[in-house]
Amino acid sequence: MTHRLILALFAVLLLAACSAVPPPQELAGAGGPSPQAIVESFLEDLNRALADPNLAKPETRQVWAERLAGHFAPSERADQRAALAVMLDGFATSIANPISGSKASLQIAYSGTELIEQQDERALVRVVDGVFTLRFFDDQGEMLRERTGGLTGVLGQANGGLPTLQVAGSWFMTEG
Repeated sequence: MTHRLILALFAVLLLAACSAVPPPQELAGAGGPSPQAIVESFLEDLNRALADPNLAKPETRQVWAERLAGHFAPSERADQRAALAVMLDGFATSIANPISGSKASLQIAYSGTELIEQQDERALVRVVDGVFTLRFFDDQGEMLRERTGGLTGVLGQANGGLPTLQVAGSWFMTEG
């Protein structure tokens, strides 16, 4: 189930690459000022979504799916919203019944992003030193197990990075 949890989370990323309502952020939905900024913004919001204590609630997952989809090009948002909703549903189900202990968490960490290449309105962004950490906790909050892995392999960055697209002067994540 651990492997399935990780794969479910990152299946959505392959396409692109603490309250019920996410905190406001100016980049969500409006794009970013650079390819790197939109990738970083997406990963930050993804971490916030994964850590939301109310993620078990369908309405919370819906809000997060909408917010995360807002990082994608406007023409791709409907598809991304649906894919992200499926991913968040799977994640919420998995953390409700972890394979070890009574609680699980998943976090993405990285040291930065790097522009690999840019041609006109398209760019590739590499997530530098990206890792995911899956932790299992007991009822008292003591960590029982921890699994860490490289983010690049899970993201399937065969082309070396996550694709971004410039639309009307702003940068967005894109399916490719």
